[in-house]
Amino acid sequence: MSARPRAIHERVRDAAQWLLRRLAEVTLAGLALLTLADVLGRYVFSFPVRGAVEMTELLMVGVIFSGIVLATQRREHVVVDLLALPQRSGLRRLQQGAGIALAAGISALLGAVTWSRALAALDFGDRTTILGVPLAPMVFFMSAMLWLNALVNAAHLWEIARGGPLVATRPSTDPEEPTP
Repeated sequence: MSARPRAIHERVRDAAQWLLRRLAEVTLAGLALLTLADVLGRYVFSFPVRGAVEMTELLMVGVIFSGIVLATQRREHVVVDLLALPQRSGLRRLQQGAGIALAAGISALLGAVTWSRALAALDFGDRTTILGVPLAPMVFFMSAMLWLNALVNAAHLWEIARGGPLVATRPSTDPEEPTP
């Protein structure tokens, strides 16, 4: 019996995950190397890396915004239950669905606002102060990652609406609640 061929959306998802992981890895490695070079240059050779703070900020954009999408996809964000419900409860599914819908809406809203800021940065020709790096591409990247994060949340919401697994939480300490 042969394995089921993977659907196109699964291949696209896997390719996007691979690309985001590599981006996070490369930018994180770049941050480490830049910090090493700047510290050695500053304290050993009295010659710091010019624009190191700006480069650090730009590299942080890559790490943070690719990491947000990766964490959302793997459901690894910190979750706080303000209303403790039994794991197998229909209300629990509704609670998680509402939380994911809220997260998707906020990501989409932030993506739209960030997109408008990117257009403004492009129109005004905004650049970093020391190195003169154009800011618009980074802001467009931030917006794209926020939109992608909204799509990932929407996919999680669809999965929950179709009866898929809920986000795992720590085991309950309530002796009245049955264990799964």
